[in-house]
Amino acid sequence: MATEMIAPYAAAARDMMTLEEISDQLRATGHPASVSTIRRWIAKDDLYVERRRRKDYVSFSDILMAHKEAVAGRN
Repeated sequence: MATEMIAPYAAAARDMMTLEEISDQLRATGHPASVSTIRRWIAKDDLYVERRRRKDYVSFSDILMAHKEAVAGRN
């Protein structure tokens, strides 16, 4: 019998990206974030991180929410 990957919720399993990929995506928003900034957001919000082959993966949706809060806090 096959088992599914355990994730805290269904959306997290579908939009997992590396921190470098997320940083590249955020660059296009006009409010870029470095990998170290993304790591701070992960720690601050206690976000789920999955490590595969020496790379950290996190839900892009979770980071977008943290990004939104960070940008709103600047204004």
